[in-house]
Amino acid sequence: MCIKQKEHDVFVVFLSGSFDSASYLDFEQETIKLLALPVKAVILDMKGVDYISSLGVGAIFKMMKSTQDQHASLLLVNLQPQIQKVFETVKALPSGVFKSVEEVDEYLSGIQKKFSK
Repeated sequence: MCIKQKEHDVFVVFLSGSFDSASYLDFEQETIKLLALPVKAVILDMKGVDYISSLGVGAIFKMMKSTQDQHASLLLVNLQPQIQKVFETVKALPSGVFKSVEEVDEYLSGIQKKFSK
């Protein structure tokens, strides 16, 4: 993960690889530091992300809530097709459909395999 300041109060966060149990904690810790600054917008550039688990999705939703609380914007850009499909699917699903986090991750993995190149 790389964070660059685009303007005084606009930041770009570049993510790459798998966004899962191995990386979401670092993301959450870094975004806590970032959101301690005066921020009007955060852009998540996800061009390099090839897989996202439910923990990664949850970390992004948590960041979305934090930016909203600060009256800032969170923008996701450059999503790979399989990652875009995950966000479309998660938004469309009612809560409580899955029995466990493992079941969610299996489902998300299947979706991403269908839509990856």
